[in-house]
Amino acid sequence: MSAADRTWRFDPGMRIMLGFAAVFMFAVAALLFSLPLLVGGSDPSSNAIIDITGVIMAGFGLFMTFGLIGVVRTQISIKGTSLDATVPQRHSWLLVPQFRVIALPLGQIRSVERRQEAFRSFGLINLRDSLSVVTSGGERIGLFSNTMGPAAQLPLDDIAAAIASGAGIAVTDAGTVWTKAPGLYGEASSSWSEQPLDATSAMKVRRAAVRTAQIAGALILLVIALRACG
Repeated sequence: MSAADRTWRFDPGMRIMLGFAAVFMFAVAALLFSLPLLVGGSDPSSNAIIDITGVIMAGFGLFMTFGLIGVVRTQISIKGTSLDATVPQRHSWLLVPQFRVIALPLGQIRSVERRQEAFRSFGLINLRDSLSVVTSGGERIGLFSNTMGPAAQLPLDDIAAAIASGAGIAVTDAGTVWTKAPGLYGEASSSWSEQPLDATSAMKVRRAAVRTAQIAGALILLVIALRACG
């Protein structure tokens, strides 16, 4: 690998966290399923509740496993004069992630574009950063989207700058837009048809997103405090 070659992927800590969470969820589910046998319970209603809870925990375990697959497989690389990437594209109705493999010569990249995407989740405004490239033939290829706040993020500023440098162009700031809620695994849209917000509206959206993050942080602290008091 030459000095100019670079690869971006999620750090090992994220993989370990998701792997541990998946194992924990499956272990709890297994314990719940075996609980009637261990304690000798024969109440059908209680057993049904336990089984339903076990199914829910197993479902969370599967979701964590799919998230781990997404984190392990996602990577963006610059190798020589080529942009190579494996990025989330969509997911099935069972939430199984699907991926797109990209191999694009840097010389065929006409534009590297970044934007902030505002969306509503549970009635609250959130922001995510999104990165895409446009080929010399006019095709837009969405690379990845980061939702503000979570630990699972790729360094999109760094990636955009490296791709633009390799293609001999500058990174384009496409502003802030309203769009739909993000996918589960960081897939980025390849159709940027939304009109950018004006400066005043964009500032209002960013402030609302900050308030959303503050509310989420306060709820987390409240749960921790309640657990500590209990």
